[in-house]
Amino acid sequence: MLLRLIKSSNGFIPADDETHEALKSVAMGNDIFVEYKPRRNYGNHKRLFSMLKIVFDNQSHYRSIDNILEICKFRAGYFDTIVMHNGEKHYKTKSISFFTMDEDEFKKFFSSCIDTCLELVAMSRADLEDAILRYC
Repeated sequence: MLLRLIKSSNGFIPADDETHEALKSVAMGNDIFVEYKPRRNYGNHKRLFSMLKIVFDNQSHYRSIDNILEICKFRAGYFDTIVMHNGEKHYKTKSISFFTMDEDEFKKFFSSCIDTCLELVAMSRADLEDAILRYC
């Protein structure tokens, strides 16, 4: 179960009702293990999908924003290679969810996505970055 906690001057407190209910079920004197994972910047995540939408709207080759995201993942090397018993290779892109990719890794991925997106549309880097800011 994923628990969301907020640090306060009195310690950690539940960040939502689900966490509050889960913590109520812990008996007094019992301990729980918590894995700390800092929150990723939602604004950066939003900028990525704004950029993908801008690229999608300014090209005619790819059928969806998800297709462009998959191209970005492959170009960034963000995939696993699966080798079948006969030696045939298949590729599966990795998730960029908040729980699988930390902020530093996301920043590197986003930078690579900008480079890939610039290859897909006739825009300068400055124009693309301005369009992203206007879209957000």
